[in-house]
Amino acid sequence: MAKRQSGSQSPVSRPPSRPAAAARRPRPLYPLWNEAEDRVVNRFARAIVSGRYPNVNQALPDCRRELAPIAPGLQRTDVAISWRLLCRAYDFGLPRWKHFWTEQERRLLEPFASALARGEYPDATTAAILVNRTFKQAGLAARHPDESVRDLIRMRARALGRVPRTVCFSPEEDRVISRFSRALVRNEYPSGTATVADCRRALTQAGITSRRSDQALATRINTGARALGQVSRFAPWSASGVRTINRFARALVADRYPSIVAAARDCRSALERDGQFGNRTVGGLRAKLRVHALGMGKPGSKPRWREEELRVLDDFARAIIRGAYPTRLAAAALCRRALERAGYRGHASTRAIADRLRLVIREIRPPRPGSKPHRTRHSR
Repeated sequence: MAKRQSGSQSPVSRPPSRPAAAARRPRPLYPLWNEAEDRVVNRFARAIVSGRYPNVNQALPDCRRELAPIAPGLQRTDVAISWRLLCRAYDFGLPRWKHFWTEQERRLLEPFASALARGEYPDATTAAILVNRTFKQAGLAARHPDESVRDLIRMRARALGRVPRTVCFSPEEDRVISRFSRALVRNEYPSGTATVADCRRALTQAGITSRRSDQALATRINTGARALGQVSRFAPWSASGVRTINRFARALVADRYPSIVAAARDCRSALERDGQFGNRTVGGLRAKLRVHALGMGKPGSKPRWREEELRVLDDFARAIIRGAYPTRLAAAALCRRALERAGYRGHASTRAIADRLRLVIREIRPPRPGSKPHRTRHSR
């Protein structure tokens, strides 16, 4: 039998294959929003920006109720509606908690990063203070934390050729720094930050050229003081300091600041002018300011579950254990409606209710034989 040559066609004719795009048309994952739905979403997004609703979760039940009769056969999820509401609220001017850097901000920051790379500033913190002052003079709002400004300046300066400083301290530096650590233990200075100016002056008199930041020197002095037996502790807030914090907390509740970062920055300046800040940290001041603002009525990002709500969740959790619902999400949807009928609308997300039901079920259901006991909030 003669063999078929490699270049010859097969005697069996095959139908031409259709292109993959023609054979399988791509189906959109989510149906597009029509104009009627967009009008409803835009109205509630403007209501969020105007302050009628404190957040998206509070506006979600009312928005979903008005979207239902527009497209009865199209049941959009809570996540899809929430994201649509949030994006439209951002378009209408809702302030973001995490802001992206604009071209104008980067253009104003670039000269300071270049100056830091040339060695005109001792550290990135000094350059960040000047950048924030320039933003304020240009009429820009305080949108970024000081740490974000400092990190971006440091990153740009290294990209422009700045050589990072070495971490190790020389023996000559340690001899000078140890004197101020012992002075801090003897309570001659209130904190390690207060010793930095004198320590830097002593290093210069000793002929040691140091480009270390104030934070690095303060950390080294505090470390030496702790090694000598000092116990670091913060003094309680004075009455005048608490009054200052309450003043800025009330301004934060009244929405006179776009974020707690901006309020904490002005509050720190006021405390430093009065000599009340001391050796406290910015993170501790933010936490103190947040606690006072929540106590004055500022809505939190995650509302706490009340006892009445937990009793409703307990009934649905026991029904899930008995097999009354096919899935936990199905029970969560009905539980959400029951909570709304009872007047509890703080937890509008079905997913949040389902996650809480899972925890309640784990606390109610007895462990299986041979399995490890569940870790509940009572056993932690």
